[in-house]
Amino acid sequence: MAIVAIIGRPNVGKSTLFNKLSRSRRAIVDDIPGVTRDRLYAYIEWNNKRFILVDTAGLLLETEDPLESGAQEQVDFAIQEATAIVFLVDAKAGLHPEDKHIASLLRKSGKPVFLA
Repeated sequence: MAIVAIIGRPNVGKSTLFNKLSRSRRAIVDDIPGVTRDRLYAYIEWNNKRFILVDTAGLLLETEDPLESGAQEQVDFAIQEATAIVFLVDAKAGLHPEDKHIASLLRKSGKPVFLA
């Protein structure tokens, strides 16, 4: 079964999208960055296709915080296990310089990446 990971900076709406697509409230949504730490999985059926959706922590390219480092390892694992990636950006704020770095990292993964 395909695995689709939602990847993006902190607080761009990854958990909100996960909840919407999974028709649940399993992912915690908050205005404070860093609430999501571990991967969260849901079986999804969308347009007659079944796949596993993965919610992830916000991707930080550099951090010294041990808790954030653990969350970043979870994001890296989600990218590795994914069949495809949804790269979520904040449409209201526009592209952030970190988004360009994340896009480059995702391109290097060799996985199909869908910008949302």
